[in-house]
Amino acid sequence: MTSMRLLLMAGLLLASLLAREAPSQSPPQAAPQAAPQAAPQVTPQVTPRVAPTRSEVAPGVFVFSTQPYGDVGLDGNSVVIVSDAGVLVFDANGTPAAAAAVLAEIRTLTDQPVRYLVLSHWHWDHCDGGEVYARAFPQLVIISHEATRTLMAGPAIAFNQPGLDSQLPAHIAAVEAELAGAQAGAQAAAPASPEVARLREHVAQDRWFLEQKRAAKPVLANLCFTNELVLHLGSRVVEVRHDDRAITPGDAYLWLPAERIAVTGDLLVNPITFALFCYPAGWVATLARLDALDAAMLIPGHGAPLHDEDLLHATRALLERQLVLARECHEAGLPVDEALAAALADEDVLRERARITGGDAALDDRFALYLVDWFMRRACQELDGPLDDSIPSLP
Repeated sequence: MTSMRLLLMAGLLLASLLAREAPSQSPPQAAPQAAPQAAPQVTPQVTPRVAPTRSEVAPGVFVFSTQPYGDVGLDGNSVVIVSDAGVLVFDANGTPAAAAAVLAEIRTLTDQPVRYLVLSHWHWDHCDGGEVYARAFPQLVIISHEATRTLMAGPAIAFNQPGLDSQLPAHIAAVEAELAGAQAGAQAAAPASPEVARLREHVAQDRWFLEQKRAAKPVLANLCFTNELVLHLGSRVVEVRHDDRAITPGDAYLWLPAERIAVTGDLLVNPITFALFCYPAGWVATLARLDALDAAMLIPGHGAPLHDEDLLHATRALLERQLVLARECHEAGLPVDEALAAALADEDVLRERARITGGDAALDDRFALYLVDWFMRRACQELDGPLDDSIPSLP
């Protein structure tokens, strides 16, 4: 698997990073939190292109998972908590259409309104459907950490703009050229070529995704918090928490004390968490706080819910070990590339890799990029001096 493909599957990078490689290898992945554009308005509809699957993981607690958008984007889990006093939605999907599909499902579950929308962080695969809920429920309370609101109000828009303006359109043009070539070659021999049909669908999917992203209108929190906010949904208690800067400056997660369910956002991803732009020491501290909750279930930002804490423990142990390695390499004056090599050769790191990937060698490259390369680079930066809350330059 190429490094380009790995970046695409992370679903978090600007197209400008992907543009470093040839567009024919893989499409560029636009980055979190799309910006408003002058493109025609796309009315969010439940379409065949998005069909979130629903899973009830506890009474009144539902996880909605959406398949990747072809080869151009991912969608974070959206978690819906239903009570007789209203509904809370945690994360609003990566497109308005996906959020509209989830909302249509909510309407089949209850006639209660959505009272709260909690945004875990600024990445666009978790928040670009927020407008759907804001439009449907004028009294909606939108909650995020104050740092998330600050980033969504401007820096995230600027961060994503090149992907929408040039890189994703360039990728679509490249696929269209490939389609034209396939059509020309199929004229005489096989007018109904499966390859032509595949490329047509590829182009249609990517165009649709770009339209959704350009039309998405970010909605900002109208209620911000710093450390903890306790909500009462009828008899159900929902704690919205932030422990430290971790994946982003303003990561929010949910704790349902009665059910012992933690909804982590991208603090944990099943199976491999994305460490890009993380805050290493704060992330480790946050995972320790999550671990101390002794959750019966962890609902990650991407991937299936976890009914034990094995992945949490392995990820925490890995990051703690890498902090030690980064410090040793930093004190020895070694360059970052040597620190990366040391981590990938370390017995403890390799042991945790086996726990995280389940021994699946096909996941080794993703592990090396997402959890070693990205984490170790940030750990070395953190050792050079405090990291600020701005969105960093791409590695």
